[in-house]
Amino acid sequence: MFHCLSLFFYVLVLALSLTSAARDIATKAATIPRLETDPLTKLAELVVPYGYPLDVHNVETEDGFILTLLRIPHGRADVEAASSAKLRRSVGTAASRPVIFLQHGLLDSAAGFLVNGPGRSLAFLLADAGYDVWLGNVRGNTLSRSHAFLDASDARFWQWSYDEMAAYDLPAMMQYALRTSGAPSLRYVGHSQGTTVLLAALAGPTGEGRVPSQRASDSDAVAKGAPAVPAGVVERAVLLAPVAVAKHISSVPLLAMAAMGTDDMFTLMGLHEFLPSQELVAQLEGRLCVVQPYLCVSFLAALCGYNPSNLDITRLPLYLGYTPAGTSVQNMAHWAQAVRARAPNSMRCFDFGVNCASFSGRCNQRMYGTIEPPRYNLTAITTPLAVFTGTHDRLSTPLDLEYLRESLGPGVVKLSKNLEAYEHLDFIWGIDAKELLYDDVLRFLSGDDDDDDDDDDMGSTAANRGSSAAL
Repeated sequence: MFHCLSLFFYVLVLALSLTSAARDIATKAATIPRLETDPLTKLAELVVPYGYPLDVHNVETEDGFILTLLRIPHGRADVEAASSAKLRRSVGTAASRPVIFLQHGLLDSAAGFLVNGPGRSLAFLLADAGYDVWLGNVRGNTLSRSHAFLDASDARFWQWSYDEMAAYDLPAMMQYALRTSGAPSLRYVGHSQGTTVLLAALAGPTGEGRVPSQRASDSDAVAKGAPAVPAGVVERAVLLAPVAVAKHISSVPLLAMAAMGTDDMFTLMGLHEFLPSQELVAQLEGRLCVVQPYLCVSFLAALCGYNPSNLDITRLPLYLGYTPAGTSVQNMAHWAQAVRARAPNSMRCFDFGVNCASFSGRCNQRMYGTIEPPRYNLTAITTPLAVFTGTHDRLSTPLDLEYLRESLGPGVVKLSKNLEAYEHLDFIWGIDAKELLYDDVLRFLSGDDDDDDDDDDMGSTAANRGSSAAL
């Protein structure tokens, strides 16, 4: 009840603030430039004007979703320095560069790895360090709202959670990136839900249950736990603010959703998409941010958290032009289930319940072949991992992270670093992220830490140690 009242109070205060801000918007709207509303064109403006190449690819998943996959095949300096014909021919050629795959977090898109621009955002730093950079966009976000035969207005379009992202989206995008680049394997960086999706894809289910990509007709070998992404595809992975176990989060909106029963509440209201970033909403957000920048980011701040002292306030309108990027109500309900989980150290598939006569007709027995939803077998993961966390992160809490580390088994986490005063969005928006975080990420991805001890708790900086590795 307390959490429900907290959310109600929060929404009431936000509504009153919006009413007040509307007066300013009406008088200042004429002086505010009109926003570019095409999502892909708007995202290209983060990359192309700075001299970086940007390739756009469409990838269809096995269940029909059409995802937008972005590629920065090389850095800006590669072209500028290509003085010889031999070097020019080598730039961007297949398999000439190690492939890195970046996966965004909840309510975000690939823009999260780009919004701070060259020299600060991770995608640019990786491209300049010699990587072939691929940026994924999961189903339902601003850049991946198409399907082979379903329209986004159809309720069936939104019947998924991060289970399907792990089972369909990530494998399809990774396979496409490897096939196109000619590389045999890749390295990975995920933020927030981007870490969850990877862990689920690498783990596979425990016991007799099957995950969404596995049908009752599949062979016993597949049905008993083959992961969506086979071992060896991902050489090593970086988890930024990982969220897998979510029993002890302190995000008030998520706690309230867990208490209220998000899926049932929104379904009764006929809502299937959560926080869409459509044209009208984007226009409102952008104009509101110019007048009331802290107000327009208030929901994201309450949900995820960011450190205002580690944020370039002048860029808030830019951030809110790309975030929130939308997700499904079922996905938010899945996170609410993780908060309510009885077992604090498990990561489970979406719980459809056992009522097969419900309106949707979906139940655990039909979806998984078991009464209880399967748990992900995190002990099966062998990919070397680096885990970067924040001391003030309300979604990636120390206790939940300890449960995650125990579930992964010994020796999997090769590197661990806790950033002082970092909150959830600081990992992509933080103005000091390069010095405190990304230099260490580059070092780990390059393999320079192979001689270090496991579970190394690094210092606060690792300046200039990874910028030229992997070349």
